[in-house]
Amino acid sequence: AQGTTFDELLRHADLAMYEAKKAGRNTYRIFSEDIRSSITESLHLISSLRQAVAQEEFVLHYQPVLDLRTGALIGAEALVRWQNPKLGMVSPGLFIALAEKSGLIVDIGQWVLNEACRQMQAWRTMGAGPLFVSVNLSPVQFSRGNIEAVIAHALQTTGLDPGQLELEVTESTLVADTEKFIATLSRIQASGIRLAIDDFGTGYSNLSYLQRFPVHKLKIDQSF
Repeated sequence: AQGTTFDELLRHADLAMYEAKKAGRNTYRIFSEDIRSSITESLHLISSLRQAVAQEEFVLHYQPVLDLRTGALIGAEALVRWQNPKLGMVSPGLFIALAEKSGLIVDIGQWVLNEACRQMQAWRTMGAGPLFVSVNLSPVQFSRGNIEAVIAHALQTTGLDPGQLELEVTESTLVADTEKFIATLSRIQASGIRLAIDDFGTGYSNLSYLQRFPVHKLKIDQSF
């Protein structure tokens, strides 16, 4: 049943509407118990994520970056994982989208940046050489977080050389507010930080507009 009272019908209609928006807006959804279960599960995960941020339940895995010409290790990409006490290791595919939707990605992203810089500086102290660490930034970190101050704080507190930090932004982030992001990225690049565009090919896929962005690396999406 879709509901037996006005309030219940309205509440279920709202739930169906939000599911339609998640599916791309230009569509519709009919309320069902599956929708209720999906939303209940999402709310539970968001609540657990808030607790995870407070208790720092996240860990970083590092994917090596190699120079294909020589085979030498030149850097590492920091990949966040959620070590939940009850669920175990939670894949980013299950929580990153919810973290972005809820705004929790701002706090998670700040922790990731600080931890990645700290670990790279530790490796450097151990004699690892001039490696770089690559960190993914969410569009939400640009729109809701003071990203430049967060980056500066991470470098200052860890002592990492800006040239050993690489920041990855998706193509969709760049085209969302072009002039604003060009200015922000230009200031970030001026400090010596490397910049990379991730998932290229999922947006405009137009090489000409790349001339406007101060990037060092272009990562081609598999679909492209």
